[in-house]
Amino acid sequence: MRLGALRFDPPLWAWVVIVPALGLLLWLGTWQVQRGQAKERMLAERAAARQAEPRALPADDPASAYGETVRVRGRYLTDRQLLLDNQVWEDRVGYRVWTPLRLDDGRLVLVDRGWVPMGRDRSNPAQPEAPAGMVTAYGIWRALPEPGLRLAAPDACAQTAWPRVLNYPDHGQVACQFPDATVADGLLLLAEDAAGGFPRDWDDAGLPPMRHYGYAAQWYALALALLALFLVLNTERDNAGKH
Repeated sequence: MRLGALRFDPPLWAWVVIVPALGLLLWLGTWQVQRGQAKERMLAERAAARQAEPRALPADDPASAYGETVRVRGRYLTDRQLLLDNQVWEDRVGYRVWTPLRLDDGRLVLVDRGWVPMGRDRSNPAQPEAPAGMVTAYGIWRALPEPGLRLAAPDACAQTAWPRVLNYPDHGQVACQFPDATVADGLLLLAEDAAGGFPRDWDDAGLPPMRHYGYAAQWYALALALLALFLVLNTERDNAGKH
């Protein structure tokens, strides 16, 4: 390709390298933008939810209450808890405790009661205590958390011992832990002033939105720099016809 006195003529191998590399860098930048936007929405929803009075969790469509403050009443199943793996609190690794609460109608609602340390023996995690008898739990109702990148993992439904350690399960992987009951699709973040929980700070969303946007800018800048380098290295002055 000629542009005036310049000729742009990259070899085939250069195209093979540059196209996937640019695609990856642009994807990473866009992914960080999306994560920043998701964090902004989450923080805004939580701030608004704290200003509202708790309402009963809808029985027919629990997803309609995502982001709202809800209340549920039932009994904790202390002997059938789930532990969300690889959770950090004040630079310590541990678990988030998801305790099922059985409602009067038989449904189960997972309550995230906060963080507990991993302990010395990862293969035999402790059984976190939970209040006995009828309790009323309230807090923000949200969808199950998702990782930034979901990797292949052992079959979450194949475990037999309790508590069961899971790594960002989806609703199907949660439901299969309780085949004798209907599990509401979502997770109740137990209010920070509610009894029966462990250390928790639901305003701590990890990286703030602006940090994600900053990472996005870095990925986009790398893509731009790579494109500029590709153009410069494969463009030269066309000396043909100057004799």
